[in-house]
Amino acid sequence: MIHHDGHDYGQAADIARQLGTDITAERVRDWARRSRNPKDKLHGLLPGRHIPGQGRGTTWYRLTDAAQVERATRLERRGQRRARPVELTHAA
Repeated sequence: MIHHDGHDYGQAADIARQLGTDITAERVRDWARRSRNPKDKLHGLLPGRHIPGQGRGTTWYRLTDAAQVERATRLERRGQRRARPVELTHAA
């Protein structure tokens, strides 16, 4: 993690470690891909800052942006698990 201009930045693995044991680096990268898709509800929420370098370079993400995306996806998943309506009848 690096601190720059009042914000914490990290690569996908760093961000995953900061957000908790159930978040993986692949999940952070998936959020970043979804963030680039204008048709996705996460569009624009997790922009990466790519720094060219040896090999493919590195991509850094802002920790506060990633935390916001995590919260949004957790609430989204929670809403999908709604209980189905059940009919109750009197017992004899």
